[in-house]
Amino acid sequence: MLTISEFSAATRLTVKTLRMYHEEGILVPEKIDPSSGYRYYGDAAWQRAQALCLLRELGFSHRELKEIVQDCHDDCDLQQHLAKRLSAVKQELVRMRGVHDRLAVYLDTAKEHTMKANNTIQLKEVPETIICGIRFKGAYDEIGKYFGILFKKAGRYMRGPAMALYYDSEYRDSDADIEAAIVVSKIPQLDDDSISCRILPAQRVLSLLHYGPYDQLGNSYRRLFEARSERNLASLVPSRELYLKGPGMILPRKPEKFVTEIQIPVQDQSQESKLP
Repeated sequence: MLTISEFSAATRLTVKTLRMYHEEGILVPEKIDPSSGYRYYGDAAWQRAQALCLLRELGFSHRELKEIVQDCHDDCDLQQHLAKRLSAVKQELVRMRGVHDRLAVYLDTAKEHTMKANNTIQLKEVPETIICGIRFKGAYDEIGKYFGILFKKAGRYMRGPAMALYYDSEYRDSDADIEAAIVVSKIPQLDDDSISCRILPAQRVLSLLHYGPYDQLGNSYRRLFEARSERNLASLVPSRELYLKGPGMILPRKPEKFVTEIQIPVQDQSQESKLP
């Protein structure tokens, strides 16, 4: 027979836990000294303690342990409890995958971008990109609510920045043709017909990093249009704005710290003349 201290050291259950288990009938010592009140544990208590430690490792709560002790006498009686616990673990795995994906997005978005501070205009090839987007007609400042829907419905698949696609070649007051979109890892099956998930084709673009508030984007667009003319290129739609550093998904960010990549798809003027 082992004293409660010895039994605690052998089972890795604290003395406090053993006393609680005794009071609640979960693990009862074989012998209690009537004069001193000392508890002594033997083989039966040892076997019960090993089973309890295993069930704790499997994530069963204290309340569930009490139910198991009351209901179960051998492994066959445990099946219902094990199946219930397995179902709970599966649900938690799904939830944690979502948490994992959201944390990855937050960290990717928060990384410092190694960008040139002189706002150099680049002519580059943008590879195929998988997006989920909602296209609408309205004012430019309405895009936020559509991003909210996208983050809720497809946020777990997000693998890149939020972006806006603009299908008009000129500014419009209240009926602009806009698509709010997020870059995703794959084309998901969503329960919202308003969301279009697809592959954007690879494109050749003029690109410029804009540092600062959105209401100052106009000057960056001017620079891009001037560069397009100098290089004898024709603009295509939709143009894109990629929000590399925006207002912040968790903590607010000051507008002067915003970083937006503007991409204007282009082609040679000779190709434009061949279009029907």
